Amino acid sequence: MRDGIFIVDGDGHVMDFPHRCYQKYLPEQYRRRIAFFPGAQWDRRQAPNGDMGRDPDTPQEMLADLGQEGIDLAFLYPTSALRIGEIREVDYQAALCRAYNDFMADWCKADPQRLKGVAIVPYLDPTQAARELDRAVSKLGLVGLMFPTFIPGRNVAEPFFWPIYEEAERLGVPVGLHASGSETGDPYRFSNFLAVHTWTHAPEQMISVISCVYGGLFEKFQRLRIGFMESGAGWVPFFMEHMDGEFEKRPWDAPLCKAKPSEYMTCGRAYFSCEPEEKTIPYVVGWVGEDNILYASDYPHWDSEWPHTVDELLHRKDLEPRVKAKILGQNALRFYDLKVPAAR
Repeated sequence: MRDGIFIVDGDGHVMDFPHRCYQKYLPEQYRRRIAFFPGAQWDRRQAPNGDMGRDPDTPQEMLADLGQEGIDLAFLYPTSALRIGEIREVDYQAALCRAYNDFMADWCKADPQRLKGVAIVPYLDPTQAARELDRAVSKLGLVGLMFPTFIPGRNVAEPFFWPIYEEAERLGVPVGLHASGSETGDPYRFSNFLAVHTWTHAPEQMISVISCVYGGLFEKFQRLRIGFMESGAGWVPFFMEHMDGEFEKRPWDAPLCKAKPSEYMTCGRAYFSCEPEEKTIPYVVGWVGEDNILYASDYPHWDSEWPHTVDELLHRKDLEPRVKAKILGQNALRFYDLKVPAAR
């Protein structure tokens, strides 16, 4: 706890590398294939001028790092499996998801009050995905669903995926639409990681917002909480205005959209993670409201500013203490539907 604020990381990560996760948790017939996760050809773990890339080998190492940062509770998303949507084989995708969820549940057992895992599911088979989400939440204790923003040939909110969202709503867990982007470069016409990484996250989330709003996801599932993760928040006001203008001119192209797009983005069920150093956060608060922006450390990824992310938000002069407390903790607890754990 910092300055009386219970600090919650709404979007942290576990390093689910093969030697730590898949070699141990996959069925034998798939273990020779674990090196194949469609992914970038570039090294993303090492920062050129520092040691921002962390690789905690045990949950105890992670807990020590969280303590150094001042984080009381972290919600954990994958690293390798951010690309799970690009696996094209249903059985293999399902096996990877089961292995990851089992691994994540075991990882969080080290301190269930401070580590909370978010599940992945086999998106290619929504019926099987709904069953796996039920298992992950009801039996393993995971607390949400990660949905990758990039699944080749599909948009995140099309009816094909509705059984997955229906199950998340039934279970009362949120869906974190997490930027994953196909970072091989080809879809973006770039040949180096700097260019692709500069581009991929926010635009992928813009596509996700279009899909969710125009595709009627907020109308269809009116109790479902949806988070737009790891894309910053500065783009949100621009896109609210942009979508309103587009929708006003051609509403018949989105018959499932019953209100102005900006109204869905401020309805209380849409959450946006922010990066602590973003200068636009006060402006975003003015558009979205102070109750729907989440602090995200992105620890332990190479571009996280660990162990200074909490300080960056806490020491800002352009945010009221009330707003800081919400962004740094209260909003994430509401998104994941959890209360502050009892003192130990």
